[in-house]
Amino acid sequence: MGRTPAWEGAYREFFVARKRSLMRTAYAVLGSWPAAEDAVQTAFTQLYVHWPRIQPGAIDTYARRTVVHTCFRMARQRGRETATERLPDQPVAGPEGGVERLDLLEALAGLSARDRAVIALRFLDDLPVAEVARVLDLPEGTVKSRTSRALDRLQAVLTPPQPTEREHP
Repeated sequence: MGRTPAWEGAYREFFVARKRSLMRTAYAVLGSWPAAEDAVQTAFTQLYVHWPRIQPGAIDTYARRTVVHTCFRMARQRGRETATERLPDQPVAGPEGGVERLDLLEALAGLSARDRAVIALRFLDDLPVAEVARVLDLPEGTVKSRTSRALDRLQAVLTPPQPTEREHP
C-alpha cells in the first residue's frame, strides 16, 4: 500500500470546504445538478493532479477557473440543457418563492454559458470584479460589460409588462 502525499490533507480540507460553492456555480452555468456534479468532479480530479504545483494563494482562483472552464466544455459538448425538466402548467406560489425561482432559472437558461458564469461568480459567489476577471481570464472591463448586459437581459425577462393607458380606460 502506497503512502499518501503530504499535501493530500490540505486537498481534502479544500474539497470539503469548497465543494458546495463550486457545485452552486456549476449549476448556475449548466442548469442541471447532474451536469454540475460531473463538472465539479472533473475539476476536482484535475485539481488533485495539479495540487502540488498550485501556489497556496491561488488555489481558490484555480479551482473556480477549472470548474467554469469544465462547464464551458461540457456545455459545448452536450448542447444546452434546460434549467428544469418540466415547468408547471399553473404557477404555484410557495413559501420559498417557487414561482420566482422558476422564472429566474428560466431566465438564466436564456443567457450564454459565459454570461451565466459571470453572474454566478459575481452574485452567487459574491466575488469582486477583479477576482471574476482572474477566474475567467478576462479583462475587468469585459467582466463589467458582460455583467451589465446579462443583468439587463434578466431584468427584461423577469420584469412584468407594465399596463398601458389603452389597457385601462
